Amino acid sequence: MFNRSLWVVEDKKVQEKLVKYANCTRVFPEGSFIYQQEDERKYMYFLTEGRIRVSVASHDGTEKTLAIHEPGSFFGETAFFDRFPSFTCAQALKQSTVLCFGNDEITLLMKEQPDVIYHMFDSLGRKIRLLAFQVEYLSFMNIEERIAALLVTLFDSFSSECSQLPSLKNNCDNSGLCPNGHCLKLTITDQEIGEMICTRREAVTKAIASLKKQNLINKQKRMLCCPDLAALNQFLTRAT
Repeated sequence: MFNRSLWVVEDKKVQEKLVKYANCTRVFPEGSFIYQQEDERKYMYFLTEGRIRVSVASHDGTEKTLAIHEPGSFFGETAFFDRFPSFTCAQALKQSTVLCFGNDEITLLMKEQPDVIYHMFDSLGRKIRLLAFQVEYLSFMNIEERIAALLVTLFDSFSSECSQLPSLKNNCDNSGLCPNGHCLKLTITDQEIGEMICTRREAVTKAIASLKKQNLINKQKRMLCCPDLAALNQFLTRAT
């Protein structure tokens, strides 16, 4: 329950269809690149095993992580559809297996499996929404406000009520103490949060500790819970 990525297609039937329509399957060793920034690309991808980081680098070598993909995720859609060189790179964080889709395969999917294409564009829409929020964070907010805003976005899109997660009792020391709480159904580290809002990990850890002290969130290892989403929203409203 607690290992969902932001854009995972959880429908196993969709994943099975994708395997049948793929142009090819490739395995990338840890540390290798699926594609580089400025590459001309003929494929978009679907991750079946491993973990992929999608990032963008500036001219001075500074990197910003845009997404961490878990198995069941589409990636590389933008450069595939707009036909411009890629503005991101994708790197395997551990050995990863990906399905590759070219024009012919996507066209066939559109004709024969429109439900799969719906999942693809749903994933793309979520990425665009999150990137738009990141622009807002960087333009108008301090570090603690950025993190609170990001968490509000993530909780709104990717959480469930704690009362609906029986397995939570074995993972949370505060289970039962926040009946209106919500738990984030994905894995995300302080480092990944920092990369998403252009902030050092140490600053993220400090800000999360401050939010935790105010009883706005609860964090244990990679699990994030919010005792009261309304209170977190009110904190953000007061700050902005």
